[in-house]
Amino acid sequence: MARPHIMFMMAQDIPWQKGIYGEGRADVESKVLSIDEAGTDASIVIRYPAGWSREQPEHCTAHEEFLVLDGAITIDGMTYDKHCYGFFPAGYTREKAASPHGAVLLTMFYDRPEIKAGKGAAFDEKLLVRFVDPKRMEWDPGLVDPQLAKGVAIKPLREDPYTKEVSFLYSSPPHRVPPVGGKPQWTHPMVEELYTLDGEYVWADAGRMGPGGYCWWREDVYHGPSGTDTGYNLFVRTVNGPLVNHFDTVKKPFTWEPAFAPHLPPHLKAIAKPYRRAPNY
Repeated sequence: MARPHIMFMMAQDIPWQKGIYGEGRADVESKVLSIDEAGTDASIVIRYPAGWSREQPEHCTAHEEFLVLDGAITIDGMTYDKHCYGFFPAGYTREKAASPHGAVLLTMFYDRPEIKAGKGAAFDEKLLVRFVDPKRMEWDPGLVDPQLAKGVAIKPLREDPYTKEVSFLYSSPPHRVPPVGGKPQWTHPMVEELYTLDGEYVWADAGRMGPGGYCWWREDVYHGPSGTDTGYNLFVRTVNGPLVNHFDTVKKPFTWEPAFAPHLPPHLKAIAKPYRRAPNY
């Protein structure tokens, strides 16, 4: 089922709710960033309180992909701190888990999650990405689409062996690209999901988003032009195929101070607020 187009929403404006939209984690809080019409697959932010733990094995009935936004969580002896990543296929067993000081995780479920006690019967080992710490990786500019402006780079986190969907970190330096002569809008034949980890991303047709800025960019919807005066670090995920960019042939004007005009479903539009940058002095 489809999710509504979102360009963009600040996660800070979405209220916390008790538990998750599935079953089995009533002792956490969460924010739903986007969810499909059937209430199955979704992207959410989960806040694990200090002292949270699971001392017995459990498994999830859905694929669970996550990136740590804040704090740390230890799973089977492996500590995932800020920006660490994992992809646990449906049925994968967590023997033990704990977050002594609390943690906040960006989490993507690929079906309605049910957290079950005990070991899972089986899981697809080809899908498992047990642990990635991108802080230990070098940025790779060679992985970037050559149609894009120079200076950006990628840290790959995952590629699905069946669908070729990808998850990665995407970084840009500041002052890219100055608004001279206009820039084209662009789109994709697949969904592109974005979450702003650091910095600011400016969209001429939507506004300025900062840390916490979230997009569920639907297929064949054009946006932009875009740029960044501060630089940014993004988590990016494609859905329904590998990353492909289609650029328009018409150049449009760009400004560093665009109007706040997000493209949102009604329930998010009612609570959306413009991003406000905190001063650095």
